[in-house]
Formats: sequence, structure tokens, C-alpha cells
Amino acid sequence: MLIFKKKYRVVLAVILILLCPFDLLATQMHSSSEGIITHQIGHIFFLFSMLTLIFTIKGKKLNTQRGWQSIQYSAFFFILWNLNVITTHFLDNQIYAVKLETISFGTLKVFTKTGSPLLTWLYYLMKLDHLLSIPAMIFLYKGLSNLLSEQRKMAKGVEI
Repeated sequence: MLIFKKKYRVVLAVILILLCPFDLLATQMHSSSEGIITHQIGHIFFLFSMLTLIFTIKGKKLNTQRGWQSIQYSAFFFILWNLNVITTHFLDNQIYAVKLETISFGTLKVFTKTGSPLLTWLYYLMKLDHLLSIPAMIFLYKGLSNLLSEQRKMAKGVEI
């Protein structure tokens, strides 16, 4: 048995993942109406939580600190992401206006009930929801990191 150094194991794992891809379905599908309705309620709750966070940060005047500003931007991107996925779920899981069909490896075909090319392109763009969720997570990470570093600076100032 070959024994690899730790850094080579990580490289080997990444290569295997890239060479053996599998389906990653960004939009969760549900087989019955109870599942999608509960899922949608979760998105709506998350959306309103992010709205509340934005107004709380603004109301308490925390947005003067860099960390809280980043968290506020994160909440804004999470709101956009939730609006996007709520619409996507509505189109493909609730009213079945859109259907995806796998043609071949890496090729999908988007079918719409009405045959509308505008809806096809709109749905395709909405499936790129990571363009909203990744910036949201990055802003959240930056905000929390800034708050932590400010807290550490304050703690060091107290110890002296």
C-alpha cells in the first residue's frame, strides 16, 4: 500500500473529485406538495430574518462599524438569493412551468410549458443562484472576521 504525505493526499483527492464528477443539484426538488411548501416557508422565514437583521443593524446604528456593514451586505445578498430560489422552486416544483432534461454529460435542456424563450433564459439565469449565495457568505465571513479582530484588539487593550 502506498503511503502519501498529507499534502499529496489532498491533491489526489481533488484530482479524483475533478475526474469523477457527480450531479450537484443546486435547486432541491420535492416529490409531494408538503415538502415544497415547508421548504418555501423556510425560505420566506430566512428572507424576513435577513430583513430584520438589516433593520436592526441600521436601527442600533451598528452600520458605522466595518464588520456590521459587511454583515448587512451579506443579509442583502441572502435576501436576493431567497427571492431567487423561491421563484425557482415555484416555477419547477409548484406550477411545473419549467422542466430540466439531461441530454448528455454537462448538457441540460430547459423546457417550458409555454415554449417561451424568455422564461427559458430567465430560469437559466435563476439557476445560477450561487452568484448570490457565495457573495453573501463571503460578506458574512468578512463581517464576522472584522468583528472578531476588533474584539481581540479591545481585549488586548484591556489587558495592558
